[in-house]
Amino acid sequence: MICDLQTPVEYICRIQISQLHPTQGGIGLIQVENEVAELKQLSAKKIDKLITKKVIPIVIAPTGYYLVDRHHLTSALWRVGVREVEVKVIGRINQTDGFWQKMEQNHWAWLKNQQGMTINPAQLPANIEQMVDYPYRSLAGMLQDDGYFDKNKNSYFVEFAWAQWLGQQMKWQTITCNTIKQQLKQAEKLACISAANGLPGYFGQACC
Repeated sequence: MICDLQTPVEYICRIQISQLHPTQGGIGLIQVENEVAELKQLSAKKIDKLITKKVIPIVIAPTGYYLVDRHHLTSALWRVGVREVEVKVIGRINQTDGFWQKMEQNHWAWLKNQQGMTINPAQLPANIEQMVDYPYRSLAGMLQDDGYFDKNKNSYFVEFAWAQWLGQQMKWQTITCNTIKQQLKQAEKLACISAANGLPGYFGQACC
């Protein structure tokens, strides 16, 4: 089934990646490149199975289709040549007035930059190709993979709160693919201090 603007909520359909509007300003490019390397090891059939398994959630509005999670996976798929993905319609907003307020109220958009400063919706990238690099988002994603916080399946953008906090704690030191492993060790220590307890998804299991 191909998506259209009348596709009902809860339906799964297929759509061109180029039609998806990001709802966050950037991605962790290091993490995306790691996903790209993994995808390149898979056959086309296995990639298709992955797309079916990791369904991408979207919101439909009169102005188009909005990607509310799995920006990293979508970007990685695009980089390996995938042009169409399977998505699930998790919501619909029929009014253009107050659209972004409703998106934020439902936690379907993250209108902040890497440092936590508010951005205007007009500053969001128009498509997945235009997304800029937020290095601390990569660091937060790797920290999550190591079990230092948990992302509830119904919660989006948790990693951005951690990315902002880690950047503040680490004084926004430069992160590159050559330094991130060492900086991850620093982040793991920071994740275990008492100040991290209030962050979303923190459960302290990896600190025991």
